[in-house]
Amino acid sequence: MKKSNKKEGGTGTKALLKNAVRGAVFGMILTAAFIFLFSVLMLTGTLPETLSDTLILVAVLLGSILGGLYCAGKQGGGVVTAGLTAAAAYVILVLLGTMLFRKSGVDGTLTLRVLIAAVAGGCFGGVLKLHRKGKKSKLRR
Repeated sequence: MKKSNKKEGGTGTKALLKNAVRGAVFGMILTAAFIFLFSVLMLTGTLPETLSDTLILVAVLLGSILGGLYCAGKQGGGVVTAGLTAAAAYVILVLLGTMLFRKSGVDGTLTLRVLIAAVAGGCFGGVLKLHRKGKKSKLRR
C-alpha cells in the first residue's frame, strides 16, 4: 500500500476545479470591492462619471488577475492552465449573474467586454506565477 506525498493543493482535476472556483469567487469579491472603491471616488468627485464603464473593466481585470494568481499559487504546477480555469469559472459566474439580474433593454456590449477582460486577467494571473523560484540556497550564495 503506497502513500502519496501530495501537497494539500494537489494537481489533479478535482483539485484544479476546486481551486478555480475558489479563485473565481475570490476574484468576484475583489471585483465588488474595487467597484465599491471606484464608486466612492466618483461620488466624492475625484473620478468623473464618464469613466464608469472603464473603471468597471479595470475592476474586473484586477479581480480576475488576483483570482487567477490565487488559483495558480494553490495549484503549484500548470499555472497557465490554472489561471485559464479560474478565468473560465469567473466567466461562468459573470454569465450567471448577468442572466439573473439583467434588466431588459440594456446593451450587452459591456458584458462582452467584461468577459474578455476576465479571460485576459485570469490568464495573466496564471502567467504571473510562471517560473517563480524560491530563495537561493545558502550554498549557492
